[in-house]
Amino acid sequence: MKVYIFSVTIALYLHTSGAIDCYQCSGSDPKKPFQCNEWLSSDIDIKPEPCDDVYDAKYCIKHIGRFEGGIGAKRFCSSLDLGNYCNYVKQPGDILQYRTCVFTCTGDGCNPSTTITPNCVLLVTCILTFVYKIIVIR
Repeated sequence: MKVYIFSVTIALYLHTSGAIDCYQCSGSDPKKPFQCNEWLSSDIDIKPEPCDDVYDAKYCIKHIGRFEGGIGAKRFCSSLDLGNYCNYVKQPGDILQYRTCVFTCTGDGCNPSTTITPNCVLLVTCILTFVYKIIVIR
């Protein structure tokens, strides 16, 4: 039983590599106006796309706020974990400060909006540990 639980736990941590699919858009894209905003609603035409053009892409990024000389949202693939943070930015000549946030996630299509999702591997490990303690200790 111990070997089985250990094997299942290890198998959950292993995964095959492959390109992930992320929402990829920019709020300043004239071809798809108003499609890429902070929250993607169900009435948009944008779908997650393969990250084949980014070498070793493992993360989907959602950047909202000030970027590329404008204000809006941008979603893209990345091989780097950019973290999750917000800053207040004031450029020379600006009167206002702008809130700029970056959200990094893993998994296909995980960057439509800001969400907190549970780690499935951690959840399964906790459940298996609990079941193991009940079976073995009794």
